[in-house]
Amino acid sequence: MPDNKLTIKNRTKFDPEGSDYDYDTAQKAGLGPDETGHWPSRDPKSGKILKGRKHPTFHLTVEGEKAAGYVIKKGDDNRYYSQPTK
Repeated sequence: MPDNKLTIKNRTKFDPEGSDYDYDTAQKAGLGPDETGHWPSRDPKSGKILKGRKHPTFHLTVEGEKAAGYVIKKGDDNRYYSQPTK
């Protein structure tokens, strides 16, 4: 099994309003890239969105979550979470 750990020098703290991807949280959740190299948009256990709102494909995450019956909301910790639509 490949080692999915990234070593990025000078990595800054993830900003949920920014354009980056939260690799640290993804790795802590045991997530990694699929066979195409794409990393998941959310942590399936917590629902935490791993892309910042300005990420180039954030809109695709919103569309995909909506199509799956979920809605993205901002949590008390200022992070975004996907939750089932009620």
